[in-house]
Amino acid sequence: MKAISVYALTREQNIHHLQKLERQLSERDYFLKIKEWELNSMKGLVKQLEGHMKEVYALRFFYSFQIPKLGKEFDLLQIKEDQILNLELKSGIVSDEAIRKQLIQNRYYLSVLGRTIRSYTYISSQNRLVRLTNHDHIVEADWEQLCQDLQQESADYNGDVEDLFQAELYLISPITEAGRFLRKEYFLTSQQRDIERQILKGIRQKHTGYYWFIGLPGTGKTLLLYDLAMKLSGRQKVCLIHCGRAGKEWRILHERLRRIDYLSDEQIHENMDLSEYNGVLIDEAHLLSEENLQMILQACGQQPVIFSSDCEDMISPEELDQNTVKAMRHLPEMQTYHLTNRIRTNAELSSFIQNMMHLPKQRYTRNYPHITVFYANDEIEAENLLCDARRQGYFYPQDEIPDHGIDCLVVQIDSRYYYDEQKFLRSTKTKRSEQSDVRKLFHQLNQAKESLILVIKENPAVYETLLDLLSKNYFCIND
Repeated sequence: MKAISVYALTREQNIHHLQKLERQLSERDYFLKIKEWELNSMKGLVKQLEGHMKEVYALRFFYSFQIPKLGKEFDLLQIKEDQILNLELKSGIVSDEAIRKQLIQNRYYLSVLGRTIRSYTYISSQNRLVRLTNHDHIVEADWEQLCQDLQQESADYNGDVEDLFQAELYLISPITEAGRFLRKEYFLTSQQRDIERQILKGIRQKHTGYYWFIGLPGTGKTLLLYDLAMKLSGRQKVCLIHCGRAGKEWRILHERLRRIDYLSDEQIHENMDLSEYNGVLIDEAHLLSEENLQMILQACGQQPVIFSSDCEDMISPEELDQNTVKAMRHLPEMQTYHLTNRIRTNAELSSFIQNMMHLPKQRYTRNYPHITVFYANDEIEAENLLCDARRQGYFYPQDEIPDHGIDCLVVQIDSRYYYDEQKFLRSTKTKRSEQSDVRKLFHQLNQAKESLILVIKENPAVYETLLDLLSKNYFCIND
């Protein structure tokens, strides 16, 4: 999406022509539905600017830009080499506090570019211009100052604005980035906020109930769960149960968040009592055994319970323990929500992992430049390939997870794996009493952010299949 002339956009013309003009100038993929009030606000803004500066027609803004996947939208952005100017448009009267919150949130999202940020709001019905100060106050703004900021001498950014903003930069992990979480250096996406509002509303009204949000790895489930825990623990303690995760990974949070008590699924027992808590939240609930689920429900009494779980639709049903999911699904008045926006996980890696778990039907190709598959004929060759990958900076699942998470991952796949008649990846050593090998592999692979190496040991059939998946010999349906 390109920056456009707001002057050209505000010339009197048919609204349908205007939408065609906007698409032509911005090069966006669709026709933007321009709101009448916003257009009138822009006209008022341009009129004011013309009264205080020359060559208003030369100004270029990114208009109605939304960061992909996050649902975060900006009305007008001027992006220069050394500065970003954010100008929000309002038609009716809005409180200074609402303006302040919006501009602070906008500044957070813009801060990733490391440039000076100027933040303004124009309320057309009042012909009022305000700005956000460096101390986070809203003050009356001077039109001359705005014009001076707009005419800052560094060059305009002429590229595609979407290239500047990577959605995965904004979704932090409370587990691996505890410091940023504790300092509240994050905002929820619009989808996360909507789900949170519905859950908190249900708990306020009923003081009980079952709530469950589901999504693929990388959709921000753990961040949402922790944010819910923070809000519910305002006056009374809550309990957060981790499934299949080592306690040391959330030790910092345990030490700092005094109103949140932590349990691992290994600490669940028959005689425990959770009814004293304001709520019980369960991370990675899909890893719970049915027995542990029933003990938790018994211990909670009438207290609200919030489940967070991965979507595992691409894993063979034979590799999953469906009893827990079925039991959760049939809890009385269960409220279920689906997180659909993949944020942290690289789209390329996400596509490959899903297709690897369940081979797709033949439709069209997708390139995987950041995924490599090697073959090892024995243990020595496999170890050499793993050592080479680790020397290049790739993380191996047996290593300690770095604080910033896993950018590059190397994983070994041995002879126990195969594809069944339905094209699902299976394992010959599945243990129904524990998480299956395929499920473990799926969750390991989804930790990678940037690139992936697979070392296939003594398994020519799987090696050939994955090579075909990487090449143009296989036509993938999942993009």
